[in-house]
Amino acid sequence: MFLIWRGWGLLLPLGAALGGIFGVMAASVLSGTSVSDLMAGVISLGACLGAYGVVRLLEGTDKGRAVIDKQTGQEILLVRGDSLFFIKVRYWFYLLALITFAFFAFGTAHIVAG
Repeated sequence: MFLIWRGWGLLLPLGAALGGIFGVMAASVLSGTSVSDLMAGVISLGACLGAYGVVRLLEGTDKGRAVIDKQTGQEILLVRGDSLFFIKVRYWFYLLALITFAFFAFGTAHIVAG
């Protein structure tokens, strides 16, 4: 499998994996309860929180650098533009949040149904 990233976008899967590991630990604590249908949501929530931490870190450190074009005299802001598979890192967090919401919705529907 190929990972295509730009800037520090490679940190996103690492942060999500680390958050997922913490989610697995939280899910194992909750495994004694009757909410086993929500375990995927708990693990996904951990991954989502890990990705959020990476997004906040990367967006906080990418202030950019202002340069002046000699030909036009125009000021240009150069930013790192962190991305993974040509998608900006912040949008990956939104995608993980939607997946987490779906896991919790399906788990809750399964609990209510039966």
